[in-house]
Amino acid sequence: MKFCLVLIGLLLCCGQIFAAYDCPSICPAIYKPVCGQATIKGRPVRCEFSNSCVMGVNACTKGINWQESPCKGLSPLCDALKN
Repeated sequence: MKFCLVLIGLLLCCGQIFAAYDCPSICPAIYKPVCGQATIKGRPVRCEFSNSCVMGVNACTKGINWQESPCKGLSPLCDALKN
């Protein structure tokens, strides 16, 4: 019985640790455009996202360090980076 309780506790702890590394996947459907800039392969890239949550999810899933920036001079690479 003790073994089962310890095993269940261990599984719950491990599940919480791995859940912390998952990227969020759902954002509110609020259109409040935000632009982000990142350096990719040594070049600055600027993209527009529908809101800051979408930019954050993209940063997490793609491993890109987006920083908010003005929405001018958007990069042609954006479509490929946002998919």
